[in-house]
Amino acid sequence: MAVDQVASITLEALRSAAPMLLATLGAVVGQRAGVLNLGLEGVVYLSAAVAAAVGPPWGFVAAVIIGTLYNLLYYVLSNDFALNQILLGFAFTMVGYGVGSQVARGVVGRPIEKPVVYGVEAFAVAVVAAVAVYFFLRSRVGLAIKASGDDPASLDLMGVDVYNIRRVAGLVEGVFASAAGAYLVLLYYGSWSEQLVMGWGSLAVITAMISLWSPLLAIAASLVPSFFISLAYVLQRLLQVSPHLLNVVPYVASIAVLAAVQVAMRKTRLKALAPRWLARPYIREERT
Repeated sequence: MAVDQVASITLEALRSAAPMLLATLGAVVGQRAGVLNLGLEGVVYLSAAVAAAVGPPWGFVAAVIIGTLYNLLYYVLSNDFALNQILLGFAFTMVGYGVGSQVARGVVGRPIEKPVVYGVEAFAVAVVAAVAVYFFLRSRVGLAIKASGDDPASLDLMGVDVYNIRRVAGLVEGVFASAAGAYLVLLYYGSWSEQLVMGWGSLAVITAMISLWSPLLAIAASLVPSFFISLAYVLQRLLQVSPHLLNVVPYVASIAVLAAVQVAMRKTRLKALAPRWLARPYIREERT
């Protein structure tokens, strides 16, 4: 029985790792550009709500379009208007919750027929996407995105518009995050509930840091919260404790792993991998 449970948790972790990896890849690109998007939670939630309201197959397309535009708005406000990224992230999350709940109010609990391919195969597709992002960040545009997070002033002096580059990063981040939201409703859960998709975007922000902002390491990092999400489902059936308490397990585990990674970074030269301008808006007039 124990072996069967382990196999079940492993399979479930791989299934849930697909949307987690997609959202994490978006966060990796965004943070590489120097933008700490705590509003990614709102993007994932709103996208999931749109996907549920429209339904398959066009719900996926609608979710990606709406979610990407919503994410791009965050980048315009946080970079062009230099608003505080932390406060803006909280605001975007709450707006995403409110608007998303209203949009999908009429489809709460309505089952959605899942496609044939939605399990481990979907995670394999997400892995391919991670490899694609890896090569994208090595392209000319990708190198400019990383430069905007490390030394935007020098990038600007080279004649590259930092604001445009960060908008490109916002578009890429939005596509992956909104695709993750649509996946959660249309493929993973197969229904909409206001609580089901909460927290996935926030976990992706943490997972991007665990991966040291590497798309390839994000493949393994995405399994950390995914495993504990699956474990929480199993524990709910075995333990007589509040499900709300068990739902914090993925967060506690992810933060613990992140703390361990940070300790390791302080003892090695890995700390140089962190974008130096992360969460700092670039203001051209203040360039020195």
